[in-house]
Amino acid sequence: MNREELLELVKQKDDIEKELNELADELKTQNNVGMTEALVDKEGYPRNDIDLVRVRHIRQRVICLQNDHKALMKQIEDGLIQIHENNANNPSNTTVSATTTAPSNTNLPNKEPFLRVDIVSNHSPAETAGLHVGDLVCRIGTIRKDNFRTMQDIASLVNNSENRSITLLVQRANTNEQQTVTLIPKKWFGNGLLGCKLTPLS
Repeated sequence: MNREELLELVKQKDDIEKELNELADELKTQNNVGMTEALVDKEGYPRNDIDLVRVRHIRQRVICLQNDHKALMKQIEDGLIQIHENNANNPSNTTVSATTTAPSNTNLPNKEPFLRVDIVSNHSPAETAGLHVGDLVCRIGTIRKDNFRTMQDIASLVNNSENRSITLLVQRANTNEQQTVTLIPKKWFGNGLLGCKLTPLS
């Protein structure tokens, strides 16, 4: 993969993230629901306060886009690894976009975990994104181990990213497997915008 091909993948990723944000906004502003709220009332009848057809369509579209985003992030990461290897003597050429995933090298600071997921609430944005208790966070947005200072940094990032996607690099619990996860901070029936507790690693 060359630089131009990688840049095209990054553009596709950005387009997907933009559409995900727009769909999340539409769900919230026009129907006041997210991805997990029930579409029937307490008696089991279809809710009449929302556009059921549109909500179902948006939810299905979001699931498809999230799958596409996950696949693209894997391609981008693989492409960055390839470019990094091809340009080992010229590191400046490895920088394609500040929002892409760094080369998969566990010795790099931005691949080392610095947060642990201690709690994930049911039906929360964190659960929807696929986070699990015990996952280790290696990157959240632009925050990595080498530039992380306090949890206030995380709180500010989350608050400033409400209804917009944040890309996380997580190391799965009890494994060395690292995956990218797309999380959209938003208001839900629980506390906070994430519905999970992140604890700094000592």
